[in-house]
This record gives sequence, C-alpha cells and structure tokens, in this order.
Amino acid sequence: MTRNETRAAILIMEAYLDGYEIQRCGKHWNPKESLKPDWSDTDEPCWDFESCYYRIKPTSVLRPWTADEVPLGAWIRCKKTPHDRHLLGWVSDQTDRELWLDEREYSTDGGKTWSACGVVEEAK
Repeated sequence: MTRNETRAAILIMEAYLDGYEIQRCGKHWNPKESLKPDWSDTDEPCWDFESCYYRIKPTSVLRPWTADEVPLGAWIRCKKTPHDRHLLGWVSDQTDRELWLDEREYSTDGGKTWSACGVVEEAK
C-alpha cells in the first residue's frame, strides 16, 4: 500500500471505531468496466486490503421535490393533522416544497401508505 492508500484506510478504520457502518467490494471490480461496484455491508470487517476495497457506508438524504417531480393527483396531508387531506393539484414554489418536506406527507395509493414529500438520495 502507498502512504496515501494507508491514510485512506486509517480514516475508514477510525470511522468504524466511531460507529460508522462499513462496506466492502472485491477488487475484481474494475471502475473502467462498470460504473456501479458491488458494495456489501460488513458488520466486522476483516481489513483485507489486498482483496477488497472498503468505504464508509453512504447515508440517505431526503431532498425536496423539483417542480417536475411533484406527484400531481396524489393525496397530501399535514403530519400534525393527518385526518385533514386534499388532492395535490399544484406544483407550488421551491419554498413551499421545502416546507412540504418537513410538514407534509403524501400517498399515491388512496391513503393506505404515506411517504415524505421528497426524494431519497444516497449521500455522496
């Protein structure tokens, strides 16, 4: 391992000690051949840097919908007053969509299940 590779490995190992989840990927993965490596969770890493790549498991983040992502026709309700709901028939502006993320939830199956008004993305 080079000094830079060792520094990176130490940072990942310290993150593991601090309670972060770790993932590994076999070194058979070639980033030039595939854009998506086969990362898998590992509860107790073996730290086999000759055979595996390691990383801190990315966490998900929720971001507000863009105007094009708003599911028009879905039910929307306030989290504080879930009995009061209406059909989502407008896109609204970015400020409102940011408020929806915190204060509202939506359903596309007639109110059987409810989700946050946003898009889940993997953190970088």
